[in-house]
Amino acid sequence: MVALSTLAFGLSSVAFALAIPTSSENTLEKRGDFNFLFGPDHPLAIARRNETLARRSNTNYNQDYTTGGTVQFSPRTNGFSVNWNTQNDFVVGVGWNPGSTAAITYSGTFSVSSGLGSLGVYGWTTNPLIEYYVMETNVGISGLGTVRGSVSSDGGTYTIYTNTRVNQPSIQGTSTFTQFISVRNGARSSGTVTLQNHFQAWAGLGMQLGTMNFQVIAVESWSGSGSASQSISNTGGGGTGTGTGTGNNPTTTPNNNNGGTCSALWGQCGGIGWTGPKCCSTGSCKSSNAYYSQCLN
Repeated sequence: MVALSTLAFGLSSVAFALAIPTSSENTLEKRGDFNFLFGPDHPLAIARRNETLARRSNTNYNQDYTTGGTVQFSPRTNGFSVNWNTQNDFVVGVGWNPGSTAAITYSGTFSVSSGLGSLGVYGWTTNPLIEYYVMETNVGISGLGTVRGSVSSDGGTYTIYTNTRVNQPSIQGTSTFTQFISVRNGARSSGTVTLQNHFQAWAGLGMQLGTMNFQVIAVESWSGSGSASQSISNTGGGGTGTGTGTGNNPTTTPNNNNGGTCSALWGQCGGIGWTGPKCCSTGSCKSSNAYYSQCLN
């Protein structure tokens, strides 16, 4: 019994000694900067950004609107091909939902054998409901609406149009909505579209987009035949341009330096789609429409 008691006492003494913290255990190690909040240079933060970019670079939306005829559309991740021979409307392409202001780089072929067709960025916004285009190639499509001005971007100049569509198909069913259209003067089938330049130019002309819906590189036609094959990315666009639109801006009074005749500066005073009084040498385009009343000396 004595031996057992001595053993028990000895074990309890060891346990007590182990329970006493040493001086080194009392000293808490200073936590690093990234223990709780990742800084921008933390490896996990970098990995997260890279994952986001990779996820964004991959397309996630196929636009496949066809109404008849022969339209052979083959979408793939980050690209598509299409062959068509039809007298019916179609818009097909690949992109993202929702869209963004990121520059889009596209490369490949686009050929219209007969009739008409277009290649470019195509998308929608809601609140307001807007259908928008940045046409990189336009073969034979006319009647795009009212010329509002122009914008320089990505080594070229684009003419800006607006058009109101009444009771037409939309992403919200049959609706009345506005189209915003930039058309490049000089066709191309490969390049970069710096969307921010167009969006800023449109806004400067009083053309406000809403909340982004889908956004694709698209081919459209409703008469004829042709083919296209495109690869698409929106992570590395090196586009250039000022993004400053020039034209009939309802919020800016133009500086008329053309001897009092502003129709040469502002196409809608006597230009395409203008049915009101023309600019005269003494002064102004008198109209109750605010868009046109800015044509003043």
